[in-house]
Amino acid sequence: MNWNSILRWVHLFFGVSINGYFFYTVVLGNTATEMMVNLVMLSGGLAFWTGLAKWQLPRIRKWRKKVNSA
Repeated sequence: MNWNSILRWVHLFFGVSINGYFFYTVVLGNTATEMMVNLVMLSGGLAFWTGLAKWQLPRIRKWRKKVNSA
């Protein structure tokens, strides 16, 4: 496994957990506890940063290759 695959699965896992939270609160009409909201905020942050890192990884590799060959 490479970093791109790891970041993809981490991103998908935390993104799906956010979807589960919205299903729980909106569709089922339940209220969320403070702990659940904190977990969702943490999941959102991790999903955001892993997504950002995942999609920038090929660009960073290309830039490094270009800098090292110059």
